[in-house]
Amino acid sequence: MGGTKKRLEIGSLMLPLFMVAFILVLAGCTQPDVKELPVVSYAAPAELPANYRSSDYTVEAGEIDIDLYNGGNNSWNNPVSYGYFDMPGSTTIKITPNFEYDTYELVPRSLGLKGKRDGDTISFSLDGPANVTLVLDGNYQGRVLHLFAESPETDIPDPSDPNVIYFAPGFHDLSGYGTAPTMIGSGQTLYISGGAVVRGRFRADNATNVTIRGRGILLNDYRSKDEYDDIALSLNHITHSTIRDIIVNRDTNSWTSSLYGSSDVQVLNYKAVSPRFASSDGFNIISSHDIVFDGSFIHSADDSIAIKGLSHEEDPAKALPVYNITYKNSQLWSDANNAIGIGAETVAAYFKDITFQNIDVLYNYDDRDHPDVLPDRSAINIFALHGTEFKDITFEDIRVEKAKRLINVQMDTSFYFGAIQGNWAWPGSISGIRYKNITSYSDGTNEIKLNGWSKDRLLSDITFDNIRINGKKIKDPNDPHFTVNAYTENWKVK
Repeated sequence: MGGTKKRLEIGSLMLPLFMVAFILVLAGCTQPDVKELPVVSYAAPAELPANYRSSDYTVEAGEIDIDLYNGGNNSWNNPVSYGYFDMPGSTTIKITPNFEYDTYELVPRSLGLKGKRDGDTISFSLDGPANVTLVLDGNYQGRVLHLFAESPETDIPDPSDPNVIYFAPGFHDLSGYGTAPTMIGSGQTLYISGGAVVRGRFRADNATNVTIRGRGILLNDYRSKDEYDDIALSLNHITHSTIRDIIVNRDTNSWTSSLYGSSDVQVLNYKAVSPRFASSDGFNIISSHDIVFDGSFIHSADDSIAIKGLSHEEDPAKALPVYNITYKNSQLWSDANNAIGIGAETVAAYFKDITFQNIDVLYNYDDRDHPDVLPDRSAINIFALHGTEFKDITFEDIRVEKAKRLINVQMDTSFYFGAIQGNWAWPGSISGIRYKNITSYSDGTNEIKLNGWSKDRLLSDITFDNIRINGKKIKDPNDPHFTVNAYTENWKVK
């Protein structure tokens, strides 16, 4: 990483000492390896092993080099690269792929980016913070690049505060098969600085006022002996807490982050790069309520976001409910399963008042090993395996760049060749589902499937309002994109 472009580092011996002092005064910052205005970039740790670095691309933001990371290989054995930097205003980004290519796309198209190619270099302007993905030759299964352009960081915690778990710039290896996760307690802050890479796991149990933040990277590319709880960031029964800004790079086939039995939690500007096939869900919300996700970016090889119900109880009515969940202003990429998912584990007293709003689905593929064999997978999905109530769920202002299928609402007895078993011994229904302003640019089937279970376990009261597929609005329930079974009633198209 690097090259011959400008790289301005605090304390660089290449600068006259008076200039170094002047820069330090302007910056008001003593952290090493931080490059200065107009763009703040964070040097990758010098001791970071080479396999975690990416040489697929050279990136410059505002004439400052941006170090890139190798997030691991995706389902098709192609490396996924990513990088991050802070920008206070508009800036020009230049990307040079270090391999041959013909065409390029900057997604999501909702950003309205207009790129320009000069030789092998692609340049474009950003007016403010944004997450941008580069796809070459239309190959969403290829060597993609994700860039995270952030607002300048403020209110950095004091490293000497006893309630702060502070990781300074550098490589911190906490890994090991028998190593327990680092615990975060009530009132504590986990802070991972920009320029820091922490290889490890973190967990909070029965805690309140937990904060997890920072510009740096939580790296987890190893398995532990915890089996089902082998998760990079595991948060259980926490309340009044905030997760923000961090990047979690999970390069193994297990969940990236999860939230269980929790309430009053905000997840802001969270990023996950977890392309390893499969089960690398981006951030699962389980048996929780009053949760807000805002500004997420997730590249996973399973559900990007899944809202689930898990319990030792067989009867869902005895399990924790799931309600008041808001997920908005985000970008999702799933190389397997669903981008937006509710289910398949659905042992909860009920699922109610759930909203997904202003989301770009960059990519959704069903399954690497079983393409077109699992029609229950889609960009936007509700998959119920248990007799419980789903009510008042809204999907609004969602744009799909590329996906196999568009929407699925389904009741069933099992999932993924019987790997997860359902139970319909109790009553169940799905009603009050709203799809509004859903736009698909995809060359997939764009199927919209509605499958109830029986005459007393129905899908009902489902509204499709302004659904547009490749520029054409769906106006009729008889539109060929719909696949609807006999146990679906009172549904309409507007």
